[in-house]
Amino acid sequence: METAVPQVRADVTVRRLFADDHDAVRRLHERLDEHDHYMRFFAVRPAHLAELAESLCRQDPAHYALGAFVGDTLVGVANYVSLDADADAAPSVVEFALVVDHAYRMHGIGTALLTRLVQHARACGIEQMSAEVLTENASVLALIRYQGWGSALRRDGDEMHLDIDVGES
Repeated sequence: METAVPQVRADVTVRRLFADDHDAVRRLHERLDEHDHYMRFFAVRPAHLAELAESLCRQDPAHYALGAFVGDTLVGVANYVSLDADADAAPSVVEFALVVDHAYRMHGIGTALLTRLVQHARACGIEQMSAEVLTENASVLALIRYQGWGSALRRDGDEMHLDIDVGES
């Protein structure tokens, strides 16, 4: 049984997040309900949205974030953070995360964000990307399987751990 390829809405623009996007990032996370926060952060609500927004808008080799916008409204974010010990060096291993506003799910936005994030990571010489996903997060697990990474998932209690090789193939 094949999964249908989601088509990205025509009015969605995907681009890198910049410092000027800080408020849009904060507003996106303020719109998320408790369930969505739990799926993304494994907690009901992150304590410091301003610090989260700053982190997602940071521009250095250890951080990268993409946003999906409908007009001026940020509706999704995919980002990675370096796991390498040397923060000044180009990263080779990163942890990534993804969130899409509930009202904009099932329109290919998560797929577009994750696909572009992996492309960027590969172009930057990143070799491995990892993520932690709650076992109940069916939409993200379906996206991971859609990307062909299902065999890379490992269960650890209520979490699934994902390590994917993104080096040039």
